Amino acid sequence: MITLPSYTRITLALDIIGKIKEGPLKGYHELAIVKHQIDLHDTISITSADHMALFCDHPAVPCNESNLAWRAALLLKNQFNIKDNVEISIEKRIPVQGGLAGGSANAATVISILNQLWQLNLSLDELCQVGRAVGMDVPFYFYGKTAFDTEATCVLEPIVHQGVYDFVVAMPTIGVSTKKAYGQIDYGNIGKNREKTDRVQQALTTGDRALLISSMHNDFEHSVFKHYPNLKDIQTSMINAGCEAAILSGSGSSLIGLAKDKNHAQEIDKSLSCKSMVVSTLR
Repeated sequence: MITLPSYTRITLALDIIGKIKEGPLKGYHELAIVKHQIDLHDTISITSADHMALFCDHPAVPCNESNLAWRAALLLKNQFNIKDNVEISIEKRIPVQGGLAGGSANAATVISILNQLWQLNLSLDELCQVGRAVGMDVPFYFYGKTAFDTEATCVLEPIVHQGVYDFVVAMPTIGVSTKKAYGQIDYGNIGKNREKTDRVQQALTTGDRALLISSMHNDFEHSVFKHYPNLKDIQTSMINAGCEAAILSGSGSSLIGLAKDKNHAQEIDKSLSCKSMVVSTLR
């Protein structure tokens, strides 16, 4: 058996540039995202078995081909003509449908474990190619830490950041499906803050906290808050509780609030009315 933590990420900046209208990527969206890995993780264990199987301790997580971790395992098995079978177990801590890409993190972890278990010796580029075939968010996890990612258009650039940041993650009871969030995009309001994403990258590389605070943003807020107004209310409550900045992570429903330090984050966490947790930059 091989067991590994499956660390997830938050988004510190997210621009929806627009829908791609031509070529092989038609229908996908060009994005510009700054992804930042945090110490929140699921735990994945894989062991040899008589047949392929996946189990998860969270009732909302599918244990079939709609699960990205399951898809990743079958893709590797078929692509490399592996005869062996495995049993995958996922201990869930990352919120489901929370915009924290837990499914993509799990898929990347499964690929990493099977690369070791099946002695595939895949390079970083090969791992990313397999991951991209499973989901556009998966390749980031083979780089980890912090990176700029366009997802569909395949630009993935590591960002060497300064310092450690502490956040409060608010986890509303509602979930926002990624598919539904993309289907409700307000195209009249997206792609107007691209320069803020550049400033977020600059802030991270120089350690300019004030610049980071003023530049964090997420284009999904234009449409997601319209359809889920209570998420906007939670954002307001996070700011009122002391967060230096608070934005939607990914396509939601989770919101992240930047705190001054871990003690400050813990104080904010205790004051929020919805379920929340304190997380930090993955060291």
